Amino acid sequence: MLVMVRGWKAWVVVLALLGLGGGTLLWRQRQPGVAVALDPAFVALGHPKRTVTLDLRASAGKLASVEAQVVQGGVAHTVLTEDLVAAGVSEARRPLTLEAAALGLKEGPAELLVFARDSFWRPRLNRGPRLVQRFTVDLTPPTLELRAATGYIKHAGAGVAVYRTTGAVRSGVQVGTAFFPGVAGLAADPAVLVAFFAIPYDGPAVAPSALAEDEAGNQRLVGIPVTFLPARFPKDVIRLTEPFLRRKVPELSPQTLGTAPLDQLVAAFLQVNRVGRKDAEAKIRAITQGETAAKPLWAGPFHQQPNSKVFANFPEERTYEVEGKTIDTAWHLGIDLASSKRIPVEAGNAGRVVFTGANGIYGNMVILDHGLGLFTLYGHMSEIGVKVGQEVKPREPLGRSGETGLAGGDHLHVGFLVRGVYVSPLEWWDPHWLRDRVAKPLADAGVTLPGITDGALAPASVPTGPVPPRRAASRPRHR
Repeated sequence: MLVMVRGWKAWVVVLALLGLGGGTLLWRQRQPGVAVALDPAFVALGHPKRTVTLDLRASAGKLASVEAQVVQGGVAHTVLTEDLVAAGVSEARRPLTLEAAALGLKEGPAELLVFARDSFWRPRLNRGPRLVQRFTVDLTPPTLELRAATGYIKHAGAGVAVYRTTGAVRSGVQVGTAFFPGVAGLAADPAVLVAFFAIPYDGPAVAPSALAEDEAGNQRLVGIPVTFLPARFPKDVIRLTEPFLRRKVPELSPQTLGTAPLDQLVAAFLQVNRVGRKDAEAKIRAITQGETAAKPLWAGPFHQQPNSKVFANFPEERTYEVEGKTIDTAWHLGIDLASSKRIPVEAGNAGRVVFTGANGIYGNMVILDHGLGLFTLYGHMSEIGVKVGQEVKPREPLGRSGETGLAGGDHLHVGFLVRGVYVSPLEWWDPHWLRDRVAKPLADAGVTLPGITDGALAPASVPTGPVPPRRAASRPRHR
C-alpha cells in the first residue's frame, strides 16, 4: 500500500513538471517576434531612388539579425543584411535605399520582404518575413502639357501658368527651390490646372518650369518660356534716433527699459530687427503657404488705399545707422502708404480674413486670402475691425492705420504674397498688368474666371506706374 501511494505521488510530480515545462514552452512560443515598421510606407517605386527606414523592435530578447529582399517575378534581390548580435540592442533603425534600375526591376507588381530575428529561444522557429510591403514598379512619368503662361515677368514679380497633366499626384510650377502647386477645377477639363507663381526677390531670376510628379516619384518638367524685364531694387538708409529707440524698443523688447544706456537700446533693437523680424516672417510664411481658396475670391483690379502716397518701396534694401555708424541691414517687403493719421484701412479686393492680431515688427496685422495662393497683408494698424473667417468685399473697412510694431509714424504697410513668396504690389494694382499677364494667359488656355477674364480688368481711372521717388522731407516709415 505504501508503494502504491509513493508511486501515485511520483506521477503527480512528473505530470506537474511536464505541465510546467509544456506551459513554459507554450509561453516561449507565443512571445511575439521582432516588430518591423516601414517609414514611410509606399505603394509605388519609380526611376528616382527611394529611401525608407526600417524600425526594428524585439519585445523579447535582443535583435539578432535583419535581412531585406525585393522580390519580383520569383527573383529575389537582397538589399540589406546585417548581424545585430554584437550590438546587443532591442531596438534599431536602418535606412533602406531602393532603386529600380539598379535592381533590374520592370514595370509591374513587386514585394519588399523583411526578415528579422531576435535572440529569444522558441521551440519552433518562424522563418517567415516579419513585414511584407507590396508595391508597383512604375517607370512611366505623368503626362504634362503647358497650355499658356505669363511671358514677361520681373524679378520679384508674379505670373500664372495653365497646364494639363494626367497621372500626377503633385503638380505645379517650380522656380528654383520654390514650388507653387496648381489648382484643378477651374477649367472644363478636370486635367487642366492653374498655378500662380512668383520669382523670389532673394534668389536669382531663374526661369520657371511646370512640374508633374506621380506616386512613384517619376517627374516630368516642361520649361516655361519667359522674358525677364529689368527690375531695380531700391536702397535706403534708415537713421535711427535715440528718441525713437527709447520709444519703440521697449514696446518690442519689454525687458529693455526706455531709460537704458544707448548701447543696450541698440543691442535690443538688433535682436528685434534680426530675431524678431525672422519670427514675424516665419508666421506670415506659415499662414500664406497654408490653406487657400481653390478659386479666385477677387475680381477686377486691386485697389491702393484712397488718397494715399507711397513712402517706401518693394523690395527695398535698408541700411540702419545710429549716430552715423551702420549697425544692420534688412529687406523691406512691402509698400508703405500714408496720408493722415488713423485713416480707414480698406480691403484691396474681395477675400477672406485668415489672420488678425499682433505680429512683432508688423504690429497689429490683418491677412486676407484671395484664393489660389494669393494673399494681402496690412500692417502697423492701430485698430482691427474684422475677424478670422470673415468674408470681405473690395474696399470694405478692415480697421485703421497706425504705428504699431517697428514703425516711425502713422502709415499702412501693404504686402502681397503668392504661396508665401512676396511679390510686387504695383503689379496687382495695375489693371494693364492684370489684363496682359494674368487674364490673357488664362483666356488663351480656355480658362474663364468671372471678374478676371470677362473684361472686368479694363484700365482703372487712376493710372498706376513706376513708384515716384520718395521725398527727402520727414515722412512716416516702416522701420
